[in-house]
Amino acid sequence: MKSETIAVLENPWSLAFLPDGRMLVTSRPPTGKVNNPITPGTLRIVTQAGVVSDSISGLPTNVGLLDVVLDPRYTSNKLVYISFMERDPTAPRVGRAAADLSIDPAGLAVMRGALVFGSDGIAKLQDAQVIWRQIPKIATPAGSGEPGGRMTFSPDGTYLFVAAGDRQEMEAPLIQTLSNTIGKIIRIYPDGSIPADNPYVGRPDAKPEIWSWGHRNPYGLAFSPSGQLWEHEMGPMGGDEFNAIASGSNYGWPLVSYGDDYSGTPIPKPSAGDGFAASALWWVPVIAPSGMIFYTGGLFGDWKNDALISGLQYHGLVRVRINGSKATEMQRIDLGSRIRGLAQSSDGSIWVVEDQPSGALRKLTPIF
Repeated sequence: MKSETIAVLENPWSLAFLPDGRMLVTSRPPTGKVNNPITPGTLRIVTQAGVVSDSISGLPTNVGLLDVVLDPRYTSNKLVYISFMERDPTAPRVGRAAADLSIDPAGLAVMRGALVFGSDGIAKLQDAQVIWRQIPKIATPAGSGEPGGRMTFSPDGTYLFVAAGDRQEMEAPLIQTLSNTIGKIIRIYPDGSIPADNPYVGRPDAKPEIWSWGHRNPYGLAFSPSGQLWEHEMGPMGGDEFNAIASGSNYGWPLVSYGDDYSGTPIPKPSAGDGFAASALWWVPVIAPSGMIFYTGGLFGDWKNDALISGLQYHGLVRVRINGSKATEMQRIDLGSRIRGLAQSSDGSIWVVEDQPSGALRKLTPIF
């Protein structure tokens, strides 16, 4: 495989292709030693020649941008969707650091806005509005977070799915209840309204946007070419998962896991009849999956319709083949660095961004 470095970016997190071949790239500044991050993320346009724009204006107040996706009708409505982290010192105090008043609650949110180009060619987001917020916000110590944040549209473009992480909260009552959106996958309409056929609509004890629950740190969310929604999530000490997502299903975290607690304390392993949805594939030791696409191009012919999963602990891509509800790891592609996210270009090439702080944007093509 040929790997070409196109640009070096500051704290890249995700990328999405515009119809003209340019890319939108988000950034999330490092938070490993910051209790109350204040540095906002950026949204930039990067050309395939490596020209990087200034940060696009019009973003909401944030402490880091995560995923970016285009509306399925982008060519006519110019809408883009961005997941991001926001702080709110006035929010109810929930989480491991709730007693530490120096730490503000923070949480995942999703916004959308129109990407408009002026006569000078400079882009800005217009009429940006927040369409969804994770509830509750969590007061979490520096170096933790697990926001999730990956998004994908249903194949027909009707629904937007958002993967909301557990924020490293190990308390089962929080994650294993439906009254919040911690450790959940949600389904909404593109304007943020709730579909009437979501599984928990009408239940007074449940958030109506919930689609599935019992998730840890979901950093991959994509529909396969057959129309099945797939998700991957980081496990604790071992036990990264690859899951076929079904409406109303509970995936067990933190009551069961293929891994163990970081302290070494065992966590009960999933088993038949335990009431939780089983994973199609899991990894021990971990690969720390960070992003996912299903490859539909022609450059890598043997990869057609396979899932490509970027890895932080495994420094590269993991290729997984789907057969109905089954999944099999087919190949590992060593790229020599922590890979934060990936996207496929219209020509079939694969583009990846390395993890922060200085992350290369790389183009991958076959060697013929």
